[in-house]
Amino acid sequence: MSALSSSSAQPRSWVFVVLGAVGLTVSVLACAALVMVLDFAWSEAPPSNASWELEVPPPVYGPLPSLTLRDERGQPMEPGQLQGQLTLVQFTLVPLLRQVQERLETDGVPLRVVSATSRDSTVLHPDWQPLRDSGRLLLLVDQRLQVRGVYDSSQATSTSERVITDARCLRSCPPL
Repeated sequence: MSALSSSSAQPRSWVFVVLGAVGLTVSVLACAALVMVLDFAWSEAPPSNASWELEVPPPVYGPLPSLTLRDERGQPMEPGQLQGQLTLVQFTLVPLLRQVQERLETDGVPLRVVSATSRDSTVLHPDWQPLRDSGRLLLLVDQRLQVRGVYDSSQATSTSERVITDARCLRSCPPL
């Protein structure tokens, strides 16, 4: 009887050896797959110096007020002609706007610059009135004729950077 017991126990030990080997193989393959997935994820991650800031579109200040507008050549134009374009409205000639326009064009962001009559009787937001009266008001208008940026042109460097950032965002950020 003891010979019969030992022979039936032997095949069971091989089953455990085979199951152990299969389990070990599956564990090794699972770890290898995990390493491959993590390696892929890390290779797709932005560089460590990348900014994780969420790009938020500029606020909507309301519709473009009815202003007397002139194009680049000084010809009168209707506000409706700006529909579908990013536009910067200046109340006096601002030399830095040409550079802003060129930088945005190299990035594929067309920006039209138009002039508004500074003596317009249009009522603007009370906070904008002092800037308009001094000729320093700039308005960024989106494709739907909504004012999306209000800037003081006397702060040349910071204003140009803000206009560029806001215009780029209006072209790439999701709509509000």
